[in-house]
Amino acid sequence: MTNLEKAVNEFNRISKSMGYNINPPYTGKLETYDFGREISPEQPDFWKQYGSFLRISNGLFADGCVFYGMSDGEDTAGLIEFNNALNIPGFKDETMTNLIVIGGNNTDTFYYDSRTGKWEACDRIGTDRVWESCDSLAELIETQIKMLENG
Repeated sequence: MTNLEKAVNEFNRISKSMGYNINPPYTGKLETYDFGREISPEQPDFWKQYGSFLRISNGLFADGCVFYGMSDGEDTAGLIEFNNALNIPGFKDETMTNLIVIGGNNTDTFYYDSRTGKWEACDRIGTDRVWESCDSLAELIETQIKMLENG
């Protein structure tokens, strides 16, 4: 079992113990996407890790902490929709340039920095304050597991 599988399974275990539903794996086709905001459309490192994550669980949620899945085409927004919103005039935020937003919690935004290849958590308001900077998505998920466990 990979570190990512372990982290996702542990997050889901905690989520289930809190009474939340667990998302099944995403089974749709994963394609590169042009996120805009000066992010190169290719992003193979992002999709390698995020694609693996989606194949384990199409998103995570527990106690206000969310890692986006892919939209199921219903009323549920996902990774693409949340990032598209950052390109809309009035919602556009220059501090999100080069960042693929992957989720957040009550106080932080989670993202992949396409310049550095880091998976990070920053203050939702003061985005220049980076609280966690990780080399992998698994590590970022693990930081949130610790927060959930320490309540």
